[in-house]
Amino acid sequence: MFGAEISFIFYIIGIQWTAPTTASMVAMVEPLIASAFGVLLLEDHLSLIQILGMVLILGTFTVLSVKQAQ
Repeated sequence: MFGAEISFIFYIIGIQWTAPTTASMVAMVEPLIASAFGVLLLEDHLSLIQILGMVLILGTFTVLSVKQAQ
């Protein structure tokens, strides 16, 4: 097995053990983290619309986290 397959299996197992709201928030942020690693490690460049999308995801994640904590 390759590293990506193993990490995906652990991801699926972990998602099954979490609350639905937490699982959906993790799934929402996963592409954002992948994009950030692409920029930082692979020197990838993002367009303005991609950066705006990342900001919207972070904003939504923050609002949901605050509401869930209350």
